Amino acid sequence: MTRREVLAWLEARRPVPPDALRAGLEAAVSGAELTPTAPLSDQLALLGRRVLGRVVGRPAGGRELALELLVADAFITYAFEAQSEVDAAGLATLAERIAGSEP
Repeated sequence: MTRREVLAWLEARRPVPPDALRAGLEAAVSGAELTPTAPLSDQLALLGRRVLGRVVGRPAGGRELALELLVADAFITYAFEAQSEVDAAGLATLAERIAGSEP
């Protein structure tokens, strides 16, 4: 999926996330290089791992990292939602891929 398609999918989620979280999600997607042929669930998981990687890379960080943690969590949650929309039987495999990847 393209950035535009990912953003459209995120925008269609209900309930709508709070403005600050939505802005963080949009910023992460807009600044990311996506693989159009990868499934949406994998792209969302990768976005979540990248945001988490930025947080982990700042071990001295404090409360200012809270929003980024929420963004990372939202992407991972949305990855599972996207996977369940396509094939719920693939949820365990997605979890294994997420857990086995580097942030």
